[in-house]
Amino acid sequence: MEEKRLLRITGKVQETPETFTFTLEPADGRPYDYRPGQYLSLIFDKNGREARRAYSFSTCPGVDVLPAITVKRVVNGEYSNHLIKHAVPGDSLRTTSANGRFLLPERGVDTIVYVAAGSGITPVMGHLKCLLAAKKTDKKAKASKILLLYASRDSRSTIFKAQIDRWIADFPGRFECIYFFSREKDAAHALFRHLNNGLFEQMLLRYFGGGITARHKKNTLFYLCAPTALMRMAAMTLRVLDFPDGSIIKETFVPDKNLPSRVVNPLVTHTIVAMGNDERIEFQTFGGETILGAALRQGIALPYSCKSGICLSCLAKCVQGEVDVAFSDQTRREGPGAMINTCIGYAVSERVEIVYQ
Repeated sequence: MEEKRLLRITGKVQETPETFTFTLEPADGRPYDYRPGQYLSLIFDKNGREARRAYSFSTCPGVDVLPAITVKRVVNGEYSNHLIKHAVPGDSLRTTSANGRFLLPERGVDTIVYVAAGSGITPVMGHLKCLLAAKKTDKKAKASKILLLYASRDSRSTIFKAQIDRWIADFPGRFECIYFFSREKDAAHALFRHLNNGLFEQMLLRYFGGGITARHKKNTLFYLCAPTALMRMAAMTLRVLDFPDGSIIKETFVPDKNLPSRVVNPLVTHTIVAMGNDERIEFQTFGGETILGAALRQGIALPYSCKSGICLSCLAKCVQGEVDVAFSDQTRREGPGAMINTCIGYAVSERVEIVYQ
């Protein structure tokens, strides 16, 4: 059901004092397919059990010869810090296929606005390479204008700043970047301010010529990849400005620590049928046990990464039965035709059939 691969590190480049980019190649020689904005999940062994961490690609197929992930040192980040300190070219990493829905649009749009902070620039970088650096940009991914609002501490800690500055110079009128620095004044293309609701609204009004029209609302996409509070602020501002929810695409890998839990009852069972990649697997869940949790307990390899309903690696389509999907703020009962997060999905009906697409 889930394909695992070995990728060999071929290069390690320091981007900032706290950030490194690792270039990877498939150890088996087969192509590794991914799209700009996607991520992979690295699989680590911890006391005989799997631990997974998701890292976004900072590269773009057709622009970069090999895929690469960019990793930032995190306080108490066990695996990120291990990679930065110990991983070297020649090492192999166990991983999954590419995942993620932080993807460029299927059709061309007038404008794309990015709100990024810190290492949130990583998947955005894959997008920008496709939009600005590709020799033959996919027409479906074209955008006439691109605005990047990028928050960081200062120039020195801003990942990919040199490349972004080159694009500012190379694409005047099409690409604009404004940095928001919290510890540096008077930097080029930068404000010594935090991005907040009022400032974000002012920026958009200025960018759209003083007024936001129906065409702007219809032909603008917003990609948010930043700490939760900043993305929440940006999304709220966009809704106040009457941009449709479908125009807002968010990416986060911060686990939700407030997820509700249920008491597991082994006297109650549900039958789960999982299909995908020409496989069909049937197994049982206990009452109060998530679909993914039941599969992992029985050694069944279903796709997953964060286990908190954030990354969407575990997303599957329900084709029969009903499932409770329990987010931190609400529980939604889903039935046939709905996409469900198996990591926070609890079978309700006696039998549930899901398909991985």
